[in-house]
Amino acid sequence: MPHGFDAYRVFISAPGDLGPDRQACFEAVTEANETTAMPARVLLVSVGLRDDAQIVDYRSVASDNVRWSSYFIQVFEDDWGPRDLFRKLFLLATECRDDASMPMRDVVVMLKDAPGETAAEVLAFRQELEERRDLRVFRYATVEELRAQLTEVCTGWARDLLGLRISSAEVTDAPR
Repeated sequence: MPHGFDAYRVFISAPGDLGPDRQACFEAVTEANETTAMPARVLLVSVGLRDDAQIVDYRSVASDNVRWSSYFIQVFEDDWGPRDLFRKLFLLATECRDDASMPMRDVVVMLKDAPGETAAEVLAFRQELEERRDLRVFRYATVEELRAQLTEVCTGWARDLLGLRISSAEVTDAPR
């Protein structure tokens, strides 16, 4: 059934016990849709796994969803999930973003503060994410802070998409 919207998938990756944080991501995408995207007939479609077990049972499906997505949000605090599979999804997203033939446009990391963390492996993961220069990393302490930052990011994506639509229309409508 035709709906007249241009749809862009946003994959949300939030392993571990980050259920409220994951929900805040979905809410941020919804808010950007309501305020910016949908009035212009653009839709950011949230996709992702609801729990960690799905990545083990449906790994190829999860990977395909990343490949078909235009945007990727990685939420991280102290765990990459079972067998570090969420890390593999994150790395796949960056590969897709760097491949011009793929729809991926942007990858962002939302890094939850963990002031009491002492595990060397977790601290190394966090440092690796913070030192990446090929993506934006946002730090947050509360779910409310995450939602506010991510709403701004998603609204920016929607505005970029609207700008692309206007540019395409100008080229299409240009006199010959």
